[in-house]
Amino acid sequence: MKKGEKLVIVGCSGSGGPAAMMSKKLMPDVDITVIRKEEFFIVR
Repeated sequence: MKKGEKLVIVGCSGSGGPAAMMSKKLMPDVDITVIRKEEFFIVR
């Protein structure tokens, strides 16, 4: 992915959380958003 592009990961249980952390490590210039199914809780 190129600088400034966005990646959205839906779900954090299972492999979603580790996928987000690894994606940020491999692609530091990409904006990563993690959406979790919790009331009033969106992590970015």
